[in-house]
Amino acid sequence: MWFYIGLVIVIISSIYCWYGTKKAYKKRKILPIRIVVTIGIVYTSHFLLVLSASLNNIWPLPLNKSIALIAGIGAIGIGLTITLAGMIEFRSLKRINGLDSSTLITTGIYKWSRNPQYMGWSLTLLGISIMGKSGLALLLTTVLIISVHLYNIKLEEPHLERIFGKEYYHYKLNTPRYIGIPRRVGK
Repeated sequence: MWFYIGLVIVIISSIYCWYGTKKAYKKRKILPIRIVVTIGIVYTSHFLLVLSASLNNIWPLPLNKSIALIAGIGAIGIGLTITLAGMIEFRSLKRINGLDSSTLITTGIYKWSRNPQYMGWSLTLLGISIMGKSGLALLLTTVLIISVHLYNIKLEEPHLERIFGKEYYHYKLNTPRYIGIPRRVGK
């Protein structure tokens, strides 16, 4: 029962965040605090759903226990490291939460990825899903990955292009969306 309530909260809150973010970004504004708090609720609720599905092995996957454990721990370790590196490079909780977009961060891990925090968090959830050998957790993680990808393409990147103009355009040309070797396309 609680699982389904959590799922409904995630779905409704995600829709609210999408439209609230879209509205703020169209006006070239920072995210309102109510949207930032709701995003926090969505991520926390989603994490708890993935964790619950994994701990309860909902929709079991036919994976070898040892391999699932090793692969899961590896993905969690890499994911948390990447997420933390992205958060440290932001050097500000306001920037991390979308309350400050005065500076385009292109240093550190942001040389290799325009979205290391999203990528790292996705790897972390993927690791939890694999470790728990849960098909439902894997489905929830996949839905998050697709949703974040659409958010990046439809909302965040156009917003950053409006704010930072050519600086973001060149950054986008030179830096992979998720991970890779930076390119050297002219400025």
